Amino acid sequence: MEKVSKEQYEFALIRIEELLPLVNDNTPANDKNAVELSVISDIVIAYEREHYPIEQHL
Repeated sequence: MEKVSKEQYEFALIRIEELLPLVNDNTPANDKNAVELSVISDIVIAYEREHYPIEQHL
């Protein structure tokens, strides 16, 4: 995945809030809202891994 900008990340967070009420455990995986939620979630994950990494303690 390409590097995610802060603007893309912020848009993704807003869009996730809009999509969450439309998708639940009974929503088919191929539903357009479920697919979009999955893609948008990947954007948020990519941004947060880069900018907010979780430290590993051994």
